[in-house]
Amino acid sequence: MSNLLRLLDPDTIAIAGLSADPAKHGGRVLGHLNKLGYPGTIWGINPGRPHVEGIEVYGSMADLPASPDLVVCAVPALAAVDVVANSAGAGAVIVFAGGFGESGPDGVSRQADLAGQAATTGVRLLGPNSGGVIRPGRALAASFLTCLDRPPKEIRSGPVGVVTQSGGTGSYLHNLAAARGGGLAVSVSTGNEADIKLGEAIEAVSRLDEVQVVLALIETVRDGRTFIEAIEAAQDRGKAVVACRIGTGQHGQTLMTSHTGALAVPGAVLDGVLTSLGVVVAETPGDAYEIAELMARTTAPGGSRAGIITHSGGMAILLADLAERHGVDLPVPGAGLRTKLTPLLDHGAAHNPLDMGGIIGGPARFAEVVKVFAGSGDFDLVLAVSTAHPPAHTMQRVDALLALRTETPVLHLWMAGDQAAGGWRALRDAGVAVTEEPRAAMGALKGLGRSLRTDRRQHAPLLTGPLEDWGLPLVERRFAATPEEAGQVADDLGYPVVVKVESPGLAHKTEVGGVQVNLADAGAVIAAFHEVVDSAESHGLSATGVRVEPYRPGLELIVGALDDDTFGPVVSVGLGGILAELLEDVAFAPAPVNEPEALAMIGRLRGRPLLDGFRGSPAADLDQLARIISLVGRGLVGSRLQEVEINPLVWDGREWVAVDWLSVDSLSVDSLSVNRPPPH
Repeated sequence: MSNLLRLLDPDTIAIAGLSADPAKHGGRVLGHLNKLGYPGTIWGINPGRPHVEGIEVYGSMADLPASPDLVVCAVPALAAVDVVANSAGAGAVIVFAGGFGESGPDGVSRQADLAGQAATTGVRLLGPNSGGVIRPGRALAASFLTCLDRPPKEIRSGPVGVVTQSGGTGSYLHNLAAARGGGLAVSVSTGNEADIKLGEAIEAVSRLDEVQVVLALIETVRDGRTFIEAIEAAQDRGKAVVACRIGTGQHGQTLMTSHTGALAVPGAVLDGVLTSLGVVVAETPGDAYEIAELMARTTAPGGSRAGIITHSGGMAILLADLAERHGVDLPVPGAGLRTKLTPLLDHGAAHNPLDMGGIIGGPARFAEVVKVFAGSGDFDLVLAVSTAHPPAHTMQRVDALLALRTETPVLHLWMAGDQAAGGWRALRDAGVAVTEEPRAAMGALKGLGRSLRTDRRQHAPLLTGPLEDWGLPLVERRFAATPEEAGQVADDLGYPVVVKVESPGLAHKTEVGGVQVNLADAGAVIAAFHEVVDSAESHGLSATGVRVEPYRPGLELIVGALDDDTFGPVVSVGLGGILAELLEDVAFAPAPVNEPEALAMIGRLRGRPLLDGFRGSPAADLDQLARIISLVGRGLVGSRLQEVEINPLVWDGREWVAVDWLSVDSLSVDSLSVNRPPPH
């Protein structure tokens, strides 16, 4: 059994700081364990050896009869360091105390000492500032959280396992689950993460048999590479992951020499990582819990096509809006299904979402339509939406819905009000996937419609060597040392052209007036040579000459990749030009990516319609764009550069071409020039 399993399933628990006062943290933990009927051995540790009914209290860790699986450290911060230092042989220590990394320089130093003691003794450390571990199915309540201050019959297990950095938010989710008549399989509060971090906790929770879906409440990710591996491991076990971002940290790429680095703020990169891994992201912890519950109680569908049935026109409109916002695939019912639906609808219309109109033929008619919808073959999963109806019909409706036997998974959105609340409870008690929140229903449809994991480990070979050898469509560029040579080069390339000053170490040439565009003849090129060189020298730079390139105007994107401090290599695509910083419309994913993954990244851009031929312009070649994104990611990983950027990558109406590019290693910046006029 690994150390984290000793944390989650301990046979022996030692409570450091246990006193006779049941209101203190140690006493609360003991009371919770006893209330749930914890079957293992419990020891107390306190130098004063107070009398605690039913518990043997020892003066120190060294006095224990054996090394415990779990040490619950219910002492102040200064004493907690000593407890960890004396925990050699134990499986894990949970440190409740605050006053560490969150509390200033002294606390940061104290947390480093705590982590060092854990590393020295070999014990795994949860916290500090942790809310502990709760696992009802094992009667484990190694926590002081107030969610445990309820009757034991209300502290139930369930299909969702929670990993959170906020103990209070975890407590809220336990309360929410209890109020809905359910519970959580497990909750792990990682706190300040001096040792055990978010990713490792997710991986450990996904190993538990009772966990069907992992819910992660994320403030910051300190272990990006392990985090990615943990999500993939959970999905390999058939366990979906749902997330709620309740904050971001300041860890992340800070390279500011390019737009890629500037836009790679922690939140943007994390969002891209979660989306690319198929993680469902909710706006609130409550929505995240509802989505996780729905997904846990639903058989995985065979695809992403969703069908929605309701008997309210307004609800059909609302759900259509939410489906568009969430990216849920709502195909139009086929001709065969429309024919079958016609006699079942009362002034309704066979669209998707389907509005049945008035319900005719008795309370069982709704279930009859759901069965027809689910059995049509047009959909991979179905959402049945019950809105207000005669209260006398509620249980007949529920009985008919529970009697349905369909291969297509059916979820339920119950929006019938308090008159029909008994129906919602009956469906939930029967283990059916049901919610009262439309956003959660849409999130679940989106999550279930995704495959559990895109196999990111199947890629074309990584690329080595300089950027120019990667097979990217780079614009032709030639160096000219004199004005006359520049004019001759321009004649050879064909007009119009661009002239850019060459100066050692100069990255952004427009900032010093070092670029002239759309030059139509040799005379203009010779004049531009003098202007860009003089402008660079007026800024204190030395110019060696210019580069001359064909002028390629068009729709501009930025494709980049960088070695992010937290997540490692990531690749990005976003709108270029002035829109890059104005809209921050950029999609990130862990690198390398294959071409289908790159296409999915393109689809996440808000400016995606611009690529489809906006206002009569030629539609862009998305397959070529996806190949370029994949090449950049494979090149960064293969070469181990620090950063690569193509800015802009231009769609000229015929093909994509890289007009300017940048590569950064640990020692130098190479090859950036900007083929745009300076901003006005």
